[in-house]
Amino acid sequence: MNNIVKKAYEMQEEEYKGYIPELEEGEICEINDVWDGNGDIKEIGTSYSYQLTDTDWINYEWEVLEEKEEELDTVIKINKIELL
Repeated sequence: MNNIVKKAYEMQEEEYKGYIPELEEGEICEINDVWDGNGDIKEIGTSYSYQLTDTDWINYEWEVLEEKEEELDTVIKINKIELL
């Protein structure tokens, strides 16, 4: 497991406990592997964050490799995972 993702799980406060994508930088996946479905997919752009505490987030940044007709199937490459 990515060290940043592991730290994010450790930091999560009870009210924010939930799914955090267990991805690696450089990994190729689909948007549905990163996005939890909250908000509008057309507005998420090339990054998405999960809240861990009142002030801490984990953020995933990616580049689109191949757009698909079904937006959730769009192929992306994870470029950066960071704590904010």
